[in-house]
This record gives sequence, C-alpha cells and structure tokens, in this order.
Amino acid sequence: MALGWGIVGPGGIADREMAPAIAADSNSELVAVVARDPEKGRAFAEKHGAGWSGTNYDEMLQRSDVDVVLITTPNGLHADQVVAAARAGKHVLCDKPLALTAADAERAVEACNDAGVKLGMDFQTRYHACFQEARRIIQSGEIGDVSHVQVDASPGTRRPAGWRTNLEVAGLGSVNNIAVHMYDLLRFLLDQEVTEASAMFDVGREHAMEVLPMVLLRFDRGTLAYANGNQSSFRPLNEIVVYGAKGRLDGQGLTRPECEGDLRVVTEDGERSTHFSNGDCYQRTLVAFAEAVLNGRDPSPSGKDGLRSVQLTDAIARSAREGRVVEVRS
Repeated sequence: MALGWGIVGPGGIADREMAPAIAADSNSELVAVVARDPEKGRAFAEKHGAGWSGTNYDEMLQRSDVDVVLITTPNGLHADQVVAAARAGKHVLCDKPLALTAADAERAVEACNDAGVKLGMDFQTRYHACFQEARRIIQSGEIGDVSHVQVDASPGTRRPAGWRTNLEVAGLGSVNNIAVHMYDLLRFLLDQEVTEASAMFDVGREHAMEVLPMVLLRFDRGTLAYANGNQSSFRPLNEIVVYGAKGRLDGQGLTRPECEGDLRVVTEDGERSTHFSNGDCYQRTLVAFAEAVLNGRDPSPSGKDGLRSVQLTDAIARSAREGRVVEVRS
C-alpha cells in the first residue's frame, strides 16, 4: 500500500527535490498540497500530480487519503504544524529545524509520541552515500578511535534571503539554514552526543542574522570537532577530515547535496579512494522515512534527532552571544 503524502509549503526544496522523490518512490503518492497562494498551490499540484490543493492546513489534515505530512514551511511554523499533524493522526517528515526553541521541539516530539505517529527530519546529509560509507568505516574500527573532525559546508556567497532574513521566523541565519546539517552529520558519523559548544559569529555578540558561524564541539566520548557551515565562502571546498588513532578519512566536495567528490581512507596499510555523488540524497531520505513508517520502525533521522539539534543550536547561540563555553542540555 502506498502512503498518501500531503505537502504544506510547496516551493523551493519541495518543488526541486521532495515532490519528485515522492513520485519516484513505489511506496509513496502525492495526494494533497497546501499553500498560502491558491494559484501557486494549484500549479504545484498539477505539476506533481496531486489531486487536491488548498489553502487550509486543517482541511488537508482531515483528509483520509493523507497518511504523511511533509512540512517545508518557514522555520517558525514547524512546531505547531507538527503538533497539528500528530493530533490528526498523520506521520510527519519535517524540514529542519524542528522548532526555534528546545521547549517547542520537545512539544512537537511529545505530540508525536502521544499520538503514536512517526516523526522524521529532513537532515539529508546523512543520506549522502559517502557518509553512509564513512560511518561504516568509523564503526568498523579501521581508523581507530576518532580524536577530532574538521568539517565545512557552504553554498558560496549566497546570503540568506526572503523570510530567512527575519530572525522572528528563521531563528538563526546560516546556523539554521546550513550548519545544522553539519552538526547532525557529526552526531551520525561519530554516534556520540555533544556535551559542550563554543561559538563565534561574524555579528559578534549581537542578536543579529549571522552568515559566518564558527563552532567548536566536544562529544561525550572526548572527540572534538570544528564545524563551519556558512553562507560567506568564495568557492568553498565543502570538505571533511576525520582523524582517528590509526587512520584518516578525508574528502572535498562532499558536504553539500549538489556536490560530488572522492572520499579517501588513509591508514598505515595504504590509501584508497572512492568517488561519490550526492544527487540522490533527498530521494534516499524520503525512501528511508517511508519504509520506517510502513515497517513500524523509528526513522533516521528521528524527531529525537531534531530535538537534539535544537538543543545544540540553542547552546551555540548562547555561546556566541555570551562569549563562553556552554553545556548542551540533554
């Protein structure tokens, strides 16, 4: 049985990646679309084969043919929309961040738990094939215990625009737009939780939209990481380096969805390199979530991962504004 999907907030990533991913998945079917602009909603529905479009989110949630809601609206709307979907008995795949505050993220997770529905996050970087392989290598022990990681990701000098420049709606600038993917990737690769964060923003200690957040993280088994997810780099390398006691992983052009590059594994026994392209990461993310729903498994990334991400970005923002190392609440 195919899952019926409803999308709220069509446009952008939903139009470019997620609606085509639904169409390509044998377990999924796009059946409904909600948009503030009825003309845009109808055009989106016609383009991607949805049979219904409207402007009322509650009306879509009442539809019996909608099993899963994909939320791609501005950040500040996510938590309430997740809660509404859960109360209507719908599973949810939510774009990042889950919420603008940890309290709202907790509320969203609890609503889904109480309703017995699945909550997943669109942290698609986990589904770059290179990072699935990198996690396998790290967990195998081939490069030994990981001591430190350096990772950067940037679309270049494409600064935030539209609603992303409104902190009341976006919460943070490049942190919530780009860098959260790197923080989640580190948790995924290392299978560790962050305990401390130290950050500096290009806007200093002001409550202003940052485009260049520099962050240091300490994990619960001692690993240290430098994470730089920004929107202010000329021809960025988009690279990662993972240092272990017995070896190293490294690669350029691997940390953004539109990129491709070589992942190298370097040990005392020699070096090998594999070429990867990230173009199918959204498709892989959606397929994995649909399979989790159909098989009754917890999705990866889950609502808990979304909550941990918000708890971490809260700590990062406090660190940058207060000029100190901040313990990450768990």
